[in-house]
Amino acid sequence: MKASKALTLFSILLFALSVNGQILSEELTYLQTDKDIYETGEDLWFKSYVFDRGNLTLSGRSRTLFVEMLDDKDSIVWQEKYPIQSGISDGHVYLNKNLRPGDYRIHAYTKCSFTADTLKPYHPKLIRIVKNITDKGHAKDSETERKASRLSFFPEGGSLIDGVAAKVAFKGTDKKGMPANVKGELREDGRRIARLESLHDGMGMFMLLPHKGSRYTAVLDDGTEYGFPNVESSGLSLHLRKQTDEYMEFLLSQQKGVAPQRIRLEGKMRGVKYCMAEGTLNEILKVRIPVSEFPLQGIAEFTFYNEKGLPVAERLVYLNPKRKLNIEIRTDKERYATREKGKVSIRVSDEHGKPVVAHLGLSIFDASYINEAVPENMLSYCMLSSEIKGNIHNPAYYFNDGNKNRLRSLDLLLLTQGWRRYVRENFDDTKEPDIFLSDEILGRQTIGKKRKRNEVGNVQQLLQVSGPDADTQFVMTDSMGNFAVPTEQMLTLRGGYVYLKPMLDKDEYKPEVSFKADFQIVDSLRSHLRCYTAFQDMNLVKSVEKFDNSVISRDSSILLSEVTVTGTKGRVFRDKMMGRLDSLAQLNTNSVYVCTSCNYLINYRMDYNAHHNEFGRCPAKGRKKPVNGETYSIAKFKYHGDTSTSGTSFSVVDIQSIVYQASFYSEEELLRMNNLYRVKGYYGKREFYKPAEADMLLPMPDARNVLMWKPDIITDEKGCAEVEFFCSDINTNFIGIIEGTDGTGNIGTSMCEFNVWKW
Repeated sequence: MKASKALTLFSILLFALSVNGQILSEELTYLQTDKDIYETGEDLWFKSYVFDRGNLTLSGRSRTLFVEMLDDKDSIVWQEKYPIQSGISDGHVYLNKNLRPGDYRIHAYTKCSFTADTLKPYHPKLIRIVKNITDKGHAKDSETERKASRLSFFPEGGSLIDGVAAKVAFKGTDKKGMPANVKGELREDGRRIARLESLHDGMGMFMLLPHKGSRYTAVLDDGTEYGFPNVESSGLSLHLRKQTDEYMEFLLSQQKGVAPQRIRLEGKMRGVKYCMAEGTLNEILKVRIPVSEFPLQGIAEFTFYNEKGLPVAERLVYLNPKRKLNIEIRTDKERYATREKGKVSIRVSDEHGKPVVAHLGLSIFDASYINEAVPENMLSYCMLSSEIKGNIHNPAYYFNDGNKNRLRSLDLLLLTQGWRRYVRENFDDTKEPDIFLSDEILGRQTIGKKRKRNEVGNVQQLLQVSGPDADTQFVMTDSMGNFAVPTEQMLTLRGGYVYLKPMLDKDEYKPEVSFKADFQIVDSLRSHLRCYTAFQDMNLVKSVEKFDNSVISRDSSILLSEVTVTGTKGRVFRDKMMGRLDSLAQLNTNSVYVCTSCNYLINYRMDYNAHHNEFGRCPAKGRKKPVNGETYSIAKFKYHGDTSTSGTSFSVVDIQSIVYQASFYSEEELLRMNNLYRVKGYYGKREFYKPAEADMLLPMPDARNVLMWKPDIITDEKGCAEVEFFCSDINTNFIGIIEGTDGTGNIGTSMCEFNVWKW
């Protein structure tokens, strides 16, 4: 159909919808880590950006970040809470030395990003844990070129309509799901009508005028044949005819001879409606929509509705790729000596080159700790991976300005992986998500004795609230016994657990405290969800030589790769609160002492007599407290003389040496003894180690593979900032990765590289 037959734009009503009141309450959480690969026993440092999903501004709704780490068997190995302030949170995760090498998922979420909507997948941060960086565990296949074992076709808009020209995208994958190049042809009733040749990652496209009665087959150059989608006898078609920086031109089509109908084309981005076009469709209708209607970078979803208001076709289009933060990061040198001081200069500007005040996170680390198998960054995660379904091969490729055909390839990705065929369904885009998590600690106090319930019923009660340092505050219950520990109080008590103690008498009222489940509900929901992550074919990654260089300091000291120290088993580590309770328990129940006259351990074993005489009269000059784990002598005494007089004497009939073991109470026992209840509060804050000038003069080897982790960089009014760092004794290639936001919807990422040499 020639363009002259299309209806002109004057029959179209095109207008922008007000964004106010349309922004969804859902949040998007992005996790930036200090590196991609970790060795067991290391600290993982992270920064979390909590965005309003509708416009990518920093969100102020949620105050608590929930962080979980899971292994490949879906077992939880870390589960903590962290405070969020103005949409930003940062913290660390300790990676236990006993963790198995492999890939781990970190799920960071808020009450508004993880809701009780079990239809939505989740997109965790993927890290790798190794015993030693000399073996990353990345395996390469022996295949030099992947052979397509699956070929899928995706008509633009959703369906092929008899007699209506359409664009058809295709995608080839191998038996492992990796992209596979496609070369072949499409045949109609045995006659070649189109050449099939992939343009990027096994994806390609061609134009087709389909016919209902024809038989279509795809035949690859190796002779393999694949089926082709059915051609519908009737329907509506949506085609993006042209896209520029200024506008998008769509063709809305139906078959010849079909009665005209009123149709509608809506444009959304991140669930927010930005434009709508209405008109009468008579064979072909051309619609031109200004790109300026969409204020953000990202995927726009255009939905075609028929006269009954039903969605019949959809097209995803990527808009405003230049609307982002441009971050320039440079080191003052390209090569440093070990332990030399370096400086990083940062400058941030918008798409027009104007300086921007931005909140940034910077990590400088050994380039060996990059996980090539998971190529993801802030732009690819927020703009692509979290917006479409499925695992995406090398999403960072589409946001690297150095890749010439990245935008054309991105459109192919949206035509294939972002494709869906509309079916009749009832849905409500404006429905509020089902929020079940809470920022605060919520709980309830109940009374155990029935006859006492009437005394305190409908009366507010006081609860003592303490942190791990044993500092004390209070909260009040309502008349039903419900209470909340607010986030401000949680922040002052930060350090791990929060302890609550009823003020009612333990024996008289038997009060009990229970807490609203948070992590348990999330874990139950998550087990039913699909998990999507980025991935990359390792055959496309340049081989990295394995290394096993010892770290040597300037005085030739060598850092051993592993040292095992064995010794007597100590007591279980407890925080200050539990340590204080343990000390009180030992003080109240332990009557064991060391006699300062005879140096015997007294009252440790009753069969070896409790005292120097049977009446407990000890002639010793004094007594001292035994030390746990130390060796002492215990003695069995024989008494002589008249026990009714003070002249009783004794003699030692047996002596044994023992290792003193103090009484041990489990944490649960200590809590019960003190009528305390505990729940997870905010995990404790630690500072990333930054060596001073004097530290660089010490002779001990410096094996830091992360030279700098700074999650709180804020540029000045000129968009500039500077950061200093010290190199370690590792002489290799280092990389600096910086990411961040201006808080108003623009994000960006950048990197720099430098070498450290041992001079």
